[in-house]
Amino acid sequence: MLTQREYNGWLLVENKPNQPNYKILLLPGLQGSDLVFQKLLESDILASNGIHVIAGNPPGFKGLPVPADFNFSIESFAAQFEKIAAEEKVDLILGHSFAANVLIEVAARKTYKGMLFLISPSLTRDSETKELLMLDSFSRKPLLSGIMWWVTYMMMDSIFKPYFDDTTSLASVVRDGKKIPRDVGRKTLLGYFDNIDMHKNLAKRLVETETQVHYVRGSKDDIKFSVENKNFLQSSPKIRVHEIEGARHFAMLDKPDEVATLIVNALGVGS
Repeated sequence: MLTQREYNGWLLVENKPNQPNYKILLLPGLQGSDLVFQKLLESDILASNGIHVIAGNPPGFKGLPVPADFNFSIESFAAQFEKIAAEEKVDLILGHSFAANVLIEVAARKTYKGMLFLISPSLTRDSETKELLMLDSFSRKPLLSGIMWWVTYMMMDSIFKPYFDDTTSLASVVRDGKKIPRDVGRKTLLGYFDNIDMHKNLAKRLVETETQVHYVRGSKDDIKFSVENKNFLQSSPKIRVHEIEGARHFAMLDKPDEVATLIVNALGVGS
């Protein structure tokens, strides 16, 4: 049974088995929420292996208030993620898309010692979709930014639709996405691209990790992943690259059992 609780500005949705062996934290991408992890939260594979699953909505997501001094940088999100991971004593953090990019910073900072799962991060600006690149460009133009974000919210169902086969799930995810104030969404997006621009290629940042990292993407993902970056990451003994056949950008929605099995195997458990 799923339960939810508020903790230090976060909204946590969780599924705790009777005899938990491990605890994992799932973190969403831009305009996302715990709902994109619904299938992992309800996964029999994870539950039967005693894995306590927590899907976290950080401050600012799902309409949650943002601390007054928060600057929306990837470094600030990384500090938030590290803090709650330490307080919740999680063994593994999984981030999707934007959150996966934050976990690259977590890996490079070397504060968190647990395992990291990155689902479809963007290692370079060129990795991103043309739609998100355009939104970033307009977000930096004061006269156009407000209009562009108003249009984006009006079209949010169309933006998410290519990734969802279930219209009910789509409507719920869009509803949660629209709870995020437009200005919060804009600042989060700008911080995301500012971090990519600062490092140019985040593959070089990721290989600084001292903890185990699993890099996961779908074979049908629209986020680009070059052969050069793949080979570079695979040269690190701390990084494993997994491609899930038939999955799109939301691999945990398209192929939840495959993602759950990767988690179980990485943690070294199996029923």
